Amino acid sequence: MTDLTLREASFLGVKHERTDGERPYVNLKYYRPDYQCLSDWTKEKLQSFSGFCRQITQTRWADIYATGGKAGMKVGLGYTVHKDHSVLPDNTELEKFSPDLTWFELRVDAESRVHGFRVKDAFFLVYLDQNHDFYPS
Repeated sequence: MTDLTLREASFLGVKHERTDGERPYVNLKYYRPDYQCLSDWTKEKLQSFSGFCRQITQTRWADIYATGGKAGMKVGLGYTVHKDHSVLPDNTELEKFSPDLTWFELRVDAESRVHGFRVKDAFFLVYLDQNHDFYPS
């Protein structure tokens, strides 16, 4: 039953187990290089991205969620849930996914963000956002 979405589990009256103590990792299965490719990033940005990938595997989901907060109060990875999915580039492949997926951004460095969603312990990185263009403020 762990493959059910939150909405499906609620509808079926099944308890949905969510273990925020799991160690996350970055999954590029749905990564969209046609929007922005790592080859467009500078050497320094790529080093920051490598550090991000290392950092995410050395923490737990509960700690990542704790990095969020109000604007100006975020720390570390700066977990931020998307409020408006229309800012994301069009992607017909992702339209087949459940609408109850929680899309969010994580901070790579002061300017750069990555956008995606969580499934179990995986962070599915879908979009790179080198200049924090999706949600600039």
